[in-house]
Amino acid sequence: MKILMISPYFYPEGGGAEFYMYQIAKKLSKEHEITILCTTKDLSNPPNIDSDFNIGVLGHHFKISTTPISLTALRDMVSFIKKNDFDLCNINYYLPYFPDMAALACKICKLPSVLTWHNDIYGTGLLRIMSTLYNYTLNKITLNIVDKIVTPSPYCYRESPILTRFKEKVVWVPPGVDLEKYKKTPNIPIHEKYGIPPDYKIILFVGVMDKSTTHKGVKTLIEAFKRLNFDKTCLIMVGKGNMIPQYRKYCQKLNIANKVIFTGFIKEEILINLYRNSELLVLPSTTIQEGFGMVLIEANACGKPVIGSKIGGIKYVIRDGETGLLVPPGDPNALANAMERLLEDERLAKKMGSKGRKMVQKNYTWDRVAKITEKVFERVVYGSS
Repeated sequence: MKILMISPYFYPEGGGAEFYMYQIAKKLSKEHEITILCTTKDLSNPPNIDSDFNIGVLGHHFKISTTPISLTALRDMVSFIKKNDFDLCNINYYLPYFPDMAALACKICKLPSVLTWHNDIYGTGLLRIMSTLYNYTLNKITLNIVDKIVTPSPYCYRESPILTRFKEKVVWVPPGVDLEKYKKTPNIPIHEKYGIPPDYKIILFVGVMDKSTTHKGVKTLIEAFKRLNFDKTCLIMVGKGNMIPQYRKYCQKLNIANKVIFTGFIKEEILINLYRNSELLVLPSTTIQEGFGMVLIEANACGKPVIGSKIGGIKYVIRDGETGLLVPPGDPNALANAMERLLEDERLAKKMGSKGRKMVQKNYTWDRVAKITEKVFERVVYGSS
């Protein structure tokens, strides 16, 4: 098949949604011709990380929060599709507008389309009113237009009030982990690299820290870390974001700045070693925007226990008491207690990490994910069962 993949951004920009599409593209490119069409934060330096597929870049006139807006997006996408002979378009959905324009372009060009839905669009305050209006207007049109909806999120598949009206179109295809790469990645002395005393235990957070992703619960995590009764601990915060300066100031206010490290964006090889050298990973998200939480299974793949909020997709990924612990969202005391439990009981932490790894080996590999996705695409294009 000749497959077009359209996404607001593409890896290495962004977070889990972009990485998910990158992995699907990488796997399917072995048997199919893949073309990526995306915007980029820096037009002078478009993403070009893999020779296995082509990457086309569309400009944008401005952004609303992190959402790129191009007034000519529909025209440009229609033109791009008409110049090529694609069999299918896979649209990466986690932000509004850009995917909606892609769905309309596919409709105009009569190109079969599959929407990969990572999370419901949800907001608070004024954004809640805007997101509600969007969900019942443009978003509804998009969901009617596309031929199939794939969601990596168990929450979206089972509970989303938006997708429930389109249940007959929805297929759940969870994300994966490249276990072979995790196994072969060389060891890096993390404590030495970041100047951490060798007897200190590492608590890890991985995620984008922008104003648009405050639902990740970073402030709750910082407050919980302050409450810990363990002196020899270090909190490592992995990821980019325009909120990092504010989080640094908050750490200074709480007198824990010397024990909190913000790494910024790091290569996957370093991230894998951070998973390996940490005691546990925490994902304290506060809203249903957390459709899955790929970092949870990545940490599990390295044999580490995880702690997450009992909300959105997290509650389906973490097997409470088996592969990790679930806590109420936005509760720093409960989060601190959960972290202390795993820090104190190394045997329990090791047991949970081991069960987590077995769970990932059975259910979450990119090869399995790609094969299921390929079958969905083939049914849409060829009508096969």
